[in-house]
Amino acid sequence: MANYRVIDPSGDVVDTKEFDSAQDAHAWFVDKRADNSELGWRMEAQHEQDGTWHFFDDTEGTG
Repeated sequence: MANYRVIDPSGDVVDTKEFDSAQDAHAWFVDKRADNSELGWRMEAQHEQDGTWHFFDDTEGTG
């Protein structure tokens, strides 16, 4: 399992959750940013070995 987190446009972590698949994590991300019109939401995945967070997806360019 991998940890994922959703970050709002202000840079605040909205939620963190573990998933077995990146597809499930992406579906959760889409659901968490319920208002599809606001840009700047992003999701990060946590590296299993060193615990650092890395870019996974964002809402830039959608609107």
